[in-house]
Amino acid sequence: MGSVTRGDGGPRPRVTVLMATYNGMAEGGAWLDEQVDSVLAQVGVDVSLVVSDDASTDATRSHLEERAAADPRITVLPQRDGAPGVTGNFLHLFTTHPFDGSFVAFTDQDDVWHEDKLATQLALMAATGADVVSSNVTSFESLPGGGVGERRLIRKSQPLREWDFLFEAAGPGSTYVFSPQAHRSLVGVLARLDYSQIGVHDWYVYALARSIGLTWVIGEEPTLEYRQHGGNVQGANSGAGARDARMEKLRNGFYRDQFIRTCRAALAVGTFDAPRRIELAAILRELEADGQWARLRFARRWSQIRRDRIEGLKLAAARVLRVW
Repeated sequence: MGSVTRGDGGPRPRVTVLMATYNGMAEGGAWLDEQVDSVLAQVGVDVSLVVSDDASTDATRSHLEERAAADPRITVLPQRDGAPGVTGNFLHLFTTHPFDGSFVAFTDQDDVWHEDKLATQLALMAATGADVVSSNVTSFESLPGGGVGERRLIRKSQPLREWDFLFEAAGPGSTYVFSPQAHRSLVGVLARLDYSQIGVHDWYVYALARSIGLTWVIGEEPTLEYRQHGGNVQGANSGAGARDARMEKLRNGFYRDQFIRTCRAALAVGTFDAPRRIELAAILRELEADGQWARLRFARRWSQIRRDRIEGLKLAAARVLRVW
């Protein structure tokens, strides 16, 4: 599926890990270094790390450039053009990485990968024939002074539903690993789209992958420690604060706008058969309309719009009740 190099233990897959950074010098850069170290320490693969810094106002870029000077596996890209933002930065990394035969993975700047993360996920990809894999994660609360608070499993591996990709990601993007062929296909699709108003890169890429028929498998085994702290852009979907943030995004129209944009992108590039394309167009109309009948028709889809069907029921009920 991808290029390999041969070491003493036999052929090893090559994996390019894409890291988007912004003001990553929390705790004196300790979190950033811990993540970089965990990426470079991956067993059973030949790994390289490509970083795009999003105009940090702290020492993130210079710190990473110092590390790159000492380790040829690290590349820090020049400052990109365009509006700042994590989505634009990750998609810049993804679309500009050359098709060199390597597998491609995303990483955040402040998690900690299990040392066998990539090897485990590539084994899952080979065993299932998947084009892309992701996984569950273990979240942990990072406390001042280096302490660790609550740890818990964040499970995203419920069975895929017919339309879940229009309404949620396949888990944290830091767990995504793409085959070389999937990377090439998705870059070609992204070249046809305007994604400047897309707010969540991992959700969008998951939606595009499912729309063009790529096979996606979400592994049960957690592959990384998912750090939770005050600066998280998305964060774990847990706790009162996370629930309040999600509810506010429902009320203020952010999620509805993203649902609609994702549906339109799926229609533009998807390889659906005629019945599914007709159904997708109907979903888009139901999202765009404000009438009660459109809301009720949408609500009937509750079992197919989230992998966790309870979450699907909640989302559908909120639509009927005009929360969004």
